[in-house]
Amino acid sequence: MIGTLPDLGKKCRKRDRVPYSRRGLVGLAAILLWGLVGCNPPVTTAPPSPNPTPASSALFEDVIPTSGIDFAIKQTESPLNIQQNVGHGVALIDFDGDGLLDIVFIAPDHVRLYKNLGHYKFQEVTANSGLRQAGFWQGVAVGDYDNDGRPDLYLCGYDCSALYHNEGGGKFREVTAEAGLQVVKEKGYGDWRTSAGFADLDGDGKLDLYVCRYAEFGPKYPQHCHDPSKPSEMACAPNSYKPIQGFLYRNMGGGRFQDVTRESGLATANGRGLGVAFADYNDDGRVDIAIANDEIAGDLFQNLGNFKFVNKGVESGTGVNQNGKPHGGMGIDWADYDGDGKLDLFVATFQYEVKTLYHNMGGGTFLECAEGKGITGSINRWVTFGAKFLDYDNDGWPDLIMTSGHVIDNTAELYPGTQYRQPVQVFHNNQGQFVETTQQLGPKAQRLMVGRGLAVGDLDNSGRLDVVVTDLDGPPMLLQNQVKNANHWLTLTLVGKTNARDGFGARVVVRFGTRQTRIDATNSGSFLAANDPRLHFGLGSAAQADSITVRWPNGKTDTYKNVPADAFYILTEGAKDLTKSTH
Repeated sequence: MIGTLPDLGKKCRKRDRVPYSRRGLVGLAAILLWGLVGCNPPVTTAPPSPNPTPASSALFEDVIPTSGIDFAIKQTESPLNIQQNVGHGVALIDFDGDGLLDIVFIAPDHVRLYKNLGHYKFQEVTANSGLRQAGFWQGVAVGDYDNDGRPDLYLCGYDCSALYHNEGGGKFREVTAEAGLQVVKEKGYGDWRTSAGFADLDGDGKLDLYVCRYAEFGPKYPQHCHDPSKPSEMACAPNSYKPIQGFLYRNMGGGRFQDVTRESGLATANGRGLGVAFADYNDDGRVDIAIANDEIAGDLFQNLGNFKFVNKGVESGTGVNQNGKPHGGMGIDWADYDGDGKLDLFVATFQYEVKTLYHNMGGGTFLECAEGKGITGSINRWVTFGAKFLDYDNDGWPDLIMTSGHVIDNTAELYPGTQYRQPVQVFHNNQGQFVETTQQLGPKAQRLMVGRGLAVGDLDNSGRLDVVVTDLDGPPMLLQNQVKNANHWLTLTLVGKTNARDGFGARVVVRFGTRQTRIDATNSGSFLAANDPRLHFGLGSAAQADSITVRWPNGKTDTYKNVPADAFYILTEGAKDLTKSTH
């Protein structure tokens, strides 16, 4: 059965005729609801912040030239194949516990650890860290998998996988084999791992690990493709390769993980996974898994409990684009962009595809609203990889930042009007409506790059979020937040006791004035990246949070009242009071 969707004007883009069978009965119910309320269900909002960002000030500036970071990737081949053009990630990790986020950059046969000295100055300390270099590294995840208070590091890529236990004193010890995370030998193709992330998926207080995998690819597979109408070869399209599914590893304790992909239901993933993000999207107290797939339907795995999952991707509306078709999903992230208390999903996509913003309508259904919400214009020209929500001006509304770069390094020669190097783009959230503010980036931050990995965190503990972006062919960007306004903020570090020490999976709601903001604790999201694990809340003009409510993964709740703004706090599970800290 085929039907025509109603024209909702500016609320949401009018969709093409979509077979309802593609979405299921739940999707049909959502479409009918959409016709009644559009993408704007009634929510309580506040007037615009009295402390807006001055239009003349730079939002971010690239300070990599003065940072001491000398890492760069240089491509020496052309054309690149599909393995080479996926890119390489970045992790923010306070590996030495000094309260400052350090940075790990990765590339083929290169792993670089940079210690944060403060004030955007870094020193490479790789030599004695214990991190091995060999491997075609692409993805990275950070999590305290053994709850000893030190963040551990997982790296992966094409035919490589490495888990590093943080021993303290700036040392890591590789424990891949004993943990059960070694490479899986396939027949005829490589174990190609991309993004990865830690989450406590069964509420047992131990962090589990999901690892995206991409496609069957190896020396015997096509390396390049040729269009007879074009002068030279290029990287083959994703659909030239059979997708492979990711791995779900359950943390069994004692430093051991077990592959439970098949029995958990994750073997039903569509494959060609490039991004993973965790959140409790249906508010049932269990952490769910969203996976961005490349030119194949995206996955949304609802957590049923007892380590069982069911794929609701297409049925929920998040598996396809506004025309009911798969898109090139890459970066992915969750946030409550409109303050209605429900988490929405953003997925970055290929050129001339809408960068999808899925509005959470409740009841397990979503509606794609990017263009109706202002995420449009030149952004659709770009091949967008890293993408993350962040409240860069502390007004209490999560903004968006994205990085892009083409996957065909000779695209300008083959397809006039396209370009390999592309811009970082920023969209400001004005009470649920986005406005592009890329033009307010500093001059150095507007340089074009082959953007891939993107991580967000407060690198100088200023209460303003910064951004690190990797370049597939050049130095990374270190984007210092230069917003100057009077808006207030809070940054929270969760410490679990019976729950995982990182607090991942906890739902935190901060209420201030007539508004509330929700963040589900995680450091995953974006693309090939690990972000600041601390939870950052902008409060606008509010000088305090009227309440902070933490619902831990085990169902217990802690509440704190009248918390002064502009400070860092430690929230320990079960504690009557939160603790103020310097970071």
